[in-house]
Amino acid sequence: MKEMAKFLGVTLLVGSMACTLKYEALKDTSLPNPPSMPIKIYVKEFPVESKANVVDPRAANSTASQGTQYITNALASQGNKLVQITRPSRIEDLSGALLRELRKDKVRILTQTDRVEVLDEDSVRQVNNPFALVSEDSDEADLEISGTALITSQRVRKVFSPQTQRVQVEVSVKDLKTGKVSTKSPVDAGIVMIFNSKELEEALAIAVVTSLTQKLLF
Repeated sequence: MKEMAKFLGVTLLVGSMACTLKYEALKDTSLPNPPSMPIKIYVKEFPVESKANVVDPRAANSTASQGTQYITNALASQGNKLVQITRPSRIEDLSGALLRELRKDKVRILTQTDRVEVLDEDSVRQVNNPFALVSEDSDEADLEISGTALITSQRVRKVFSPQTQRVQVEVSVKDLKTGKVSTKSPVDAGIVMIFNSKELEEALAIAVVTSLTQKLLF
């Protein structure tokens, strides 16, 4: 009986260790996961690209009864494939907004990604910041953070929508000890905010932090 109890105890211990929530950002790095101390990072770059879906409202209205929300206009070259064009934006790099967020003791993350119109208690929550910022030339840095962000909005005929439709951020983490780079799962969020607004820039930075602090079972 004692041997059986000992075996069950070891099994439960191993099982609980195997089911520990770990940071996806630290997966495929040489760092302990979960970390035993703050993770020292620097942000290299985070360029932002802006695209607009071109739609024809007349075609959309004529097919509304069939459940089609939008049909592309005459610019579409392949069937009903949606045309995307580049849209100029003042938000060209997220590094500054991301650094402002990561300097806090508690950082904000998205609580849901279906639709975010304002940054309030229903859309974001605070968690302990597992990172410590260091300079790019610091010998103490553990990870280099970079990535990309895409803002998607809409253009109806020749008029751009004043609001965004979605954003997608993708984070890459470089282990400075091994040189290995890993790309994390994209965060795709229905962020509907005024295009080029400060709040949109904040929301993008929060989406990046959401990716960096995401915990998974593995």
